[in-house]
Amino acid sequence: MDRLLTTIPAHYDGTTIQLDVPVALEPNARLLVTILDPAEAAPDLVYAIMSASSASLARIWDNDEDAVYDTY
Repeated sequence: MDRLLTTIPAHYDGTTIQLDVPVALEPNARLLVTILDPAEAAPDLVYAIMSASSASLARIWDNDEDAVYDTY
C-alpha cells in the first residue's frame, strides 16, 4: 500500500477480524485495530464519519508543500 495511514471498516465474526472492503495487504503488514463501543457505533454512523473525514484528510494530506515527504 502506498498510503501511510488508511482507515477501513471491519467486523469481528466471532473467530477472526473480517475486512468489510477489499484491501490488498502484504504479508506481515502492520495494522492498528480500534474497537468501537457497540452501543454507539451503528454501522451507518461509522461509514458516515469515515466518509466525512476522508475529504478533509485528503485536502490536508495531499498538498504540494508536503510532497517532499512522499519520498521518505
